[in-house]
Amino acid sequence: MRMERITTGIIDSLIQGGVPPGSVVLVIGDPKSGKTTFQTQFLYNQVVMGGIPGLAILVDMPKREFLDFSKDFGWDFSPVLDEFLYLVDAYSHRIKSAPKFSFSEDVIIDASNPFQISKFIRDTTTGLVSSGHNGQLVGIITSVTPLFFESDIVDIYKFLEELKDIAHRYNQVWFIEVNSGIERPQVENTVRAIVDGIVEMRMFEEGRTLRRYIRVYGMRRTAHSLSWFPYEITPTGIVLRG
Repeated sequence: MRMERITTGIIDSLIQGGVPPGSVVLVIGDPKSGKTTFQTQFLYNQVVMGGIPGLAILVDMPKREFLDFSKDFGWDFSPVLDEFLYLVDAYSHRIKSAPKFSFSEDVIIDASNPFQISKFIRDTTTGLVSSGHNGQLVGIITSVTPLFFESDIVDIYKFLEELKDIAHRYNQVWFIEVNSGIERPQVENTVRAIVDGIVEMRMFEEGRTLRRYIRVYGMRRTAHSLSWFPYEITPTGIVLRG
């Protein structure tokens, strides 16, 4: 039987049509290579266009900035906000300030406590199930670097295993972001070893121009190329070239 796939709208041609349900996928790459754009584009394609509930844990930007960033590409989340898409503030606690654009009581998560995040994800999923939903959703964590700055390897391992357990149990797909070369080598290797898939985004200098390339380093239950593919960040999002 053909496996169900959760489409990304970006790299589906490289991964047999999409990501297998029940996957935690690492998006790792150079700073400014478009990792957040990748995650946001995926989220829009599934939540707004596909009607699947979404959960975005914002670690490196406030909510208003995320929504403005999305609109720059034509991705308007406002029709589904707080109904099908939940934006969780893990930014304000990190910078030790209250949300600047909060008009209600927002959930604020301590980004240095990965277990607080996994608990919130599990509680949100349980809430969906109790309301009659099957618990399937798509999620992004815009950066896991602040989560791991003060965490021991064993806590990072437990957090990722907890996230994988939730994803596998409820057929969720999560994309988590890491800047390459920022984490301790042991942390980056641990993350790579645990996740279900890895998407790498790099910038190479060719002549006098920086070129962006993407490849699927690994994806469970998926045949894929290991080659680098060029891409561009256009006014409507990431587009593969060649």
